[in-house]
Amino acid sequence: MPSIGASAETGAGIDVSRAGKSILSKTLSNTILTDYLAQVEGDDRIRRLRGLRVTASKDSMAYMKMYTPYMVIAKTEELGVDLARLDEALESAKGYYELVGEEMATGSKCVLRFNFRAFRNNYGLTDLGRMRLVFHGILVGSTTEDGLGMQAEMSGGTNAEPVTALELLDGPGAVAETFLDVYDVLLAGVEHAG
Repeated sequence: MPSIGASAETGAGIDVSRAGKSILSKTLSNTILTDYLAQVEGDDRIRRLRGLRVTASKDSMAYMKMYTPYMVIAKTEELGVDLARLDEALESAKGYYELVGEEMATGSKCVLRFNFRAFRNNYGLTDLGRMRLVFHGILVGSTTEDGLGMQAEMSGGTNAEPVTALELLDGPGAVAETFLDVYDVLLAGVEHAG
């Protein structure tokens, strides 16, 4: 019987140790977050993006990544493609995913790049569209919405249609694409209204 007691004590000790590590980890995370927020206050390089509706462009890798986890249940024998492994392929192909952020008040758009591995609380891409978040981002470039598509991603360019002679005659405004600012998201979260 003494071995059962020792085993139970050891098991309880491991649980206490895990709980202690979890509390320490949360305390460190909160301290780092508090320090970050204090440090970037007033820093014009960090843009706070509020009031955005976040979506994935239809033909983008982010759009595909939103659905591939559910493809595990699809029958794939007749397709010749293992849809369950497609999710793994997309995960290893990209370290970040771009979503279009549209300001609900003005309709202006930007692109938000998320490091997929940095999500906490088991959030996924589909969750971001349902939440009212404030995004802390840093401007890293620009792109078009067409540039977010899988075809453009694979070819390294945009999948814009070739310019026709009529479009050239109508002037440069007829073929100009709108470039959207691209922000790497450093932090996304719920902001306390106070």
